[in-house]
Amino acid sequence: MAVNESKTQQVTNAAEKVIAEQSSRIETAVSELNKLQGKGLEQVSALVESASRAAKEQIAFAEQFGGEVRKLVLAATKNATQFFAPKA
Repeated sequence: MAVNESKTQQVTNAAEKVIAEQSSRIETAVSELNKLQGKGLEQVSALVESASRAAKEQIAFAEQFGGEVRKLVLAATKNATQFFAPKA
């Protein structure tokens, strides 16, 4: 009977050791996953910020370009009006 209890204790100890090691590995993996998730979110945030800045620059350029086009159209219209207007 003592032999069986000794074997049972050995198996129990081995199982506890394996469970503890596995638990430690899982904790390490989750910790690494948290770090990677944080880095990933930082990168996504930087990407969104960069895209937002680029979009704002494009909007500003389109506004400036539109203003220049309107000035040119107005000048061309004035010139055409003067050209085709009857002269007294």
